[in-house]
Amino acid sequence: MKSLKTKLRVFITILVLVTNILATGITCWLYYRNSVSQNEQDASQLAAAYKLVVDSGMSGYRSKVETMARNSRLNQPGLSESETQGILSLTARSDGFNYYAIADSKGNTGKDGNIAQEEFFQEAAGGNTFIGSPQKSKQDGSLVLMIATPFGDGKVLYGEISYDEFSRIISNIKVGDEGYAFLVDQHTKTVVHPTKSAAENPVDYFALAKKDKSYQPIANVFQQIKDKKTGTGYSVYNGVKRLVAFIPLAGAEGWYLAVTTPVSQLMANLYNTLVINVVIGILIQIAATIITMIFAGKITKPIVDATGRIELLAQGDLATDLVVARGRDEVARLTKALDNTIRGLRTYINDISGVLQRVSENDLTAESTVAYQGDFVPMQQALTRILESLNQTFIGITQAALQVHSGSEEVALGAQNLAQNSAEQAGTVEQLTNSLKNVSEHVRNNADHALAMEKLSNETLGFVNKGSGQMEEMLQSMKDINSSSAQIMDIIKVINDIAAQTNILALNAAVEAARAGEAGKGFAVVADEVRSLASKSAQAAESTTSLIQNSIDSVKKGMTIADQTAQSLKEIVEKTNSVNELIQRITDASKEQARAVEELDSGMSQISSVTQTNSATAEESAAASEQLTSQSEMLKELMEKFKTREQKDPADQDASD
Repeated sequence: MKSLKTKLRVFITILVLVTNILATGITCWLYYRNSVSQNEQDASQLAAAYKLVVDSGMSGYRSKVETMARNSRLNQPGLSESETQGILSLTARSDGFNYYAIADSKGNTGKDGNIAQEEFFQEAAGGNTFIGSPQKSKQDGSLVLMIATPFGDGKVLYGEISYDEFSRIISNIKVGDEGYAFLVDQHTKTVVHPTKSAAENPVDYFALAKKDKSYQPIANVFQQIKDKKTGTGYSVYNGVKRLVAFIPLAGAEGWYLAVTTPVSQLMANLYNTLVINVVIGILIQIAATIITMIFAGKITKPIVDATGRIELLAQGDLATDLVVARGRDEVARLTKALDNTIRGLRTYINDISGVLQRVSENDLTAESTVAYQGDFVPMQQALTRILESLNQTFIGITQAALQVHSGSEEVALGAQNLAQNSAEQAGTVEQLTNSLKNVSEHVRNNADHALAMEKLSNETLGFVNKGSGQMEEMLQSMKDINSSSAQIMDIIKVINDIAAQTNILALNAAVEAARAGEAGKGFAVVADEVRSLASKSAQAAESTTSLIQNSIDSVKKGMTIADQTAQSLKEIVEKTNSVNELIQRITDASKEQARAVEELDSGMSQISSVTQTNSATAEESAAASEQLTSQSEMLKELMEKFKTREQKDPADQDASD
């Protein structure tokens, strides 16, 4: 995976490279076009300048022939043939010609036979001084040119000049190292060329072009000459591409001057310039690449640092500081915003962690001390509501625990009184039993004993009534304990609901953190901590529920025993009333004393059994009360571990209870 720095460097380098290539290419192309146009213009101007030289040379040869034709000595009447030839020969040598000759109107000459079919003769006979195309000399077979002019009476004076002599008119035309000039006649045949063979054996480029397309460029040039045009063209001669400038020459011949130069020679400076442009472009590219690498590093470094810091943030790192880029550009604003975000998250997480840490230490007085902003405000509000709900719940549980503790102490006290009364009742019953055993021995003292028994019976009735009242109070206390236990169960249910809501809140936070992706992993950790706390609260509520349920079961068992005891006391009251009636009957009817004593003995046996049962029930009730007191004490100690915002001092609560 390429880094932003690498991408930026590659992009800018490619952009600069493409721009550089386009600029260099366009510059070179424009320079090439201008150079080509300039070369063509220069070639045309050069051809025009050399045209004057060639015209001057050709005009000089024509003038010599014309001057010879106007020679007065040749026009003297009666001049012999030998004298004429002497004059012609002498003048020809001085003019640079091989010879001069005169042809009559029919083309007959004494030197070259009949030349009536020669073009130069026909043109001269027509009144023009004319230079003929190169041909083989009839004298020695060398390559020569014929220059003819009218000589009067239809005659023609002509001179033969060697090709080498005539070609001097272009021999001094040099264009650079390989440029030269050549002459083309009206039939597009090369008549004068630095290479003599080209004039001696002229090439038909039109025919060659039909066979070989490589000759088409030079054929096009000769076609323009044939069409009597002036300009430039390109040809390939001996495998070398050449620029040809052509211009018509003065005279009746219709010849053209062609100046040709190798394109490579003309483009030498262009090629050097192109190479220099390419080298400059390469140097510019290298410099731009170096500058790009330097500035790309400076531009991307803050972004790379910010990316690394975000990755650390995704891993839960809130402690590492970020180097904020200087300036006012977008990169500086990005790093500053990221630094503010990290600092804000660090503050929020530390605040939430501090609150949860105090809650984990059973301190429910913890409060958020940071001003949350934006979408974090609902999180702070939810945290505050959770703390308030926990405070209210634990305060309610504490108060209920104190009430259960107080009620259990009252139940224990009632059970102790019941046990004491049962013991006293057992003693009374035992005393009555002993008295009944002595009834038969103290019949004579029946009245006294009856009075004593009546007194004891009244006392017993009072004790029984007192025990019955205490039993009613104990039953009422047991009902109060049962009611308080039910309230505690409702409170614990509220705690379970709060724990479930907290767990749902934590799950929602985890979902939001998952949606946030890598940046939300920190919130996922907080959600897990909140969910863990909710789980612990649910476990504590479950343990408390178990303890309260045991207390309720014990209270129910105590109420059952108390109901049985109350029923027994009612029976005791009934039996005691029966005893009183029996005593009264004994007092009124001594005769029935024996039978009454037997019935009384039987009743006392039942009373003894009931008393024993009552005593056992009282002991069980006392044991249950002690267990309830112990469990309420455990619940009280458990709730005292939590420090709430409205918690009262335990001593003050006990005093108020």
